[in-house]
Amino acid sequence: MSDPSLPAEVQQLIARHLVTMHHVDVLLLVARTPEQGHTPKEIAEALQVTPSERSRHVLVELESAGLIGRDPARAEALRYAPATAELRRAVELLAVAYNEKPVTLIKAIYSRQSAVQTFADAFRLR
Repeated sequence: MSDPSLPAEVQQLIARHLVTMHHVDVLLLVARTPEQGHTPKEIAEALQVTPSERSRHVLVELESAGLIGRDPARAEALRYAPATAELRRAVELLAVAYNEKPVTLIKAIYSRQSAVQTFADAFRLR
């Protein structure tokens, strides 16, 4: 998945936490308004997707990765809350890549998915 045109921080973020473009879209949506909490329903509406178990799973994964957290003002809402300065910087660079190199970013995400699927397939019983 290593693509020299993407910063190393973005490559690491993808490798560790961003399994799909839906992960990227959710993360960048909440990062645009860090002071504002978003409910899962609001996130789904903003991204024009149907709320689903998959979407909830994405939120859980981003929260456990230390990228988003609960909004203290609204318990059901989530907001941008990177756990470290390194994660904050990686997300900033991700936003730049999303705007300036979208095809490269999409290829990096899908090549990661392909590698994960290949690994999983190695354990399938035939």
